[in-house]
Amino acid sequence: MEQQGNRIHFRKTLYCKMIVVTLLLGVTFFLALLWIYKASCSRFEEELTYHSDTLTEQICQNVDITLKELVEKTVPLTATNERFGPLLSAVRDEDVGKEIPFQRLRIRNHLEEMLSMNDDINWMAVIDRRNEIYLAYRDSRPRNTVPGSIELLSLYLDNKENLSNRPGNVVWLTSSNEDGLVLMRSVFDTNTMQFCGSIAAEVKNTSLKAIFEHIDSSKVGNFTLYDRNGMPIYSTDIQVTGGSQDRGERESGRGRARDYLYAEYPINRGKLKIAHVIDMTEKNRRFSDLLYLISGIGFLVFLVILVSLWLMFGNMAKNLKILLDNIHRVSEGDFDLEPTLFRKGDEMDVLAFNIQEMSGRIKALMDQVVRDKEIQQQNQYQLLEFRYHELQSQVNPHFLFNILQSINGIAQINGDKQVSRLICMLSKFFRGNLERRNVSCQLREELEYSKNYLELYKDIYPDRLNIKWDVDQRFLHVRIPTYILQPIVENSLVHGMEPMIGTCTIWIRVKEEDGCLVIRIWDDGEGIEPQKLMRVMAGRDESRHIGIRNVQDRIQMLYGKEYGLSIRSEYHEYTEVKLTLPLG
Repeated sequence: MEQQGNRIHFRKTLYCKMIVVTLLLGVTFFLALLWIYKASCSRFEEELTYHSDTLTEQICQNVDITLKELVEKTVPLTATNERFGPLLSAVRDEDVGKEIPFQRLRIRNHLEEMLSMNDDINWMAVIDRRNEIYLAYRDSRPRNTVPGSIELLSLYLDNKENLSNRPGNVVWLTSSNEDGLVLMRSVFDTNTMQFCGSIAAEVKNTSLKAIFEHIDSSKVGNFTLYDRNGMPIYSTDIQVTGGSQDRGERESGRGRARDYLYAEYPINRGKLKIAHVIDMTEKNRRFSDLLYLISGIGFLVFLVILVSLWLMFGNMAKNLKILLDNIHRVSEGDFDLEPTLFRKGDEMDVLAFNIQEMSGRIKALMDQVVRDKEIQQQNQYQLLEFRYHELQSQVNPHFLFNILQSINGIAQINGDKQVSRLICMLSKFFRGNLERRNVSCQLREELEYSKNYLELYKDIYPDRLNIKWDVDQRFLHVRIPTYILQPIVENSLVHGMEPMIGTCTIWIRVKEEDGCLVIRIWDDGEGIEPQKLMRVMAGRDESRHIGIRNVQDRIQMLYGKEYGLSIRSEYHEYTEVKLTLPLG
């Protein structure tokens, strides 16, 4: 619709704002829902990872302890070295291909003796320096479950470097039998203090299985024990077959189809590893169900809010359009409003009535403000003009200038040069006073006018007045109000120098501070008492007449309240007047 030449755009109406608010609520709700879901999944994964680490660390400790106990129970270090060390140390490298008398029989007897003493050993083998294999196994085991000499030699050569020739160093390897695992360790001869061979044995993994038998894989995931070659020794996952599938291939193959949480933990100083795999798809399924439930409830709540907003604000939007005409009239300054046709007692009726009352009061207030402002401006201008001319009249009598010219002529005729000089300076001062009719002047002119005034005083009081100047020459062209410096200088002389005994120093400085032109008039005269200083700044002191207050009022009238005059003083010490003016 159009109203008195103004077009109301739909995007600025209450209907548009209601739609935008509705969309924002919907987007905010669903973004919050998505964030809650992501945060919940992330938090759940962190908690799951923490519990997984705790459980796996405990399992790693149990596995480490179990393997150490299994080693000491089956192939103890001391007993093995005592049995086989002297026999294997008798074999030399140059004995390759030679048969040492009774050597094989003795080693085999020791092997069979160790087999008979421990039921956890399936087979045992000893490898000497010549890579000769001495094998013993239980007769009760099928022959196809016992590796041959070639297979044992290959196993030994593949892991020879892993033994590291260190006493007690054990290498655990996967076995082709599901109920066993292979261990290897070096044989050390304590007599010759040399390594003389290695021993390998397949031991039952019953004690190792006992660690995992109470673990529910559906809740905590699957655990797989890998040897240092990356082959699985034992796993709670039935899909992992001993040595038939590489760990990396298995995990990467799984990762393409499902989402898994995978972590590895070292055991036995890094010789073994336990991999913990958790199927995150099953774990996150309950969060998806929760998300669907929250989404359904949220959608219903969103619909309820939407319907409520439209029922609540739709009728209000229609009624508010009726008030646009009167509000438009008020905005244009037309306070003669047309009467409205709302039903009595309705909110819109009360609102329209208040708008009409408000418009009448605004009109009356505006008229009063305009009248008061005009009167105030006239009074301020008259007062300022009066003070300005009053200040001028104090130092601007024409007849004095003419009389001084006559006196100067007489002094020159009589040869009184000092009197003539003083009269010339005074005449120059009055001439400048006569010529300075403008409201503003350059800083150079105001400084020159004040300098003449000070020099005149200095000649009258040669031993009592010392004048110092510190003026930044860059600002001599800046225009400032006339007669703002001479009243301050006059106060320094009359109220600073004259009451004191001794020499008074007046220091005038002109600098730029914080982008403003600052003029400081400092004297070490009598100073001002604190109570009197407060009265001077408040404009209540009559002893100084209109000088300081006139300067303050003129500056603030011309430039604003941020500029003006300030005074700092210590009684019997100093007085400093600071004038702050704009640059430019």
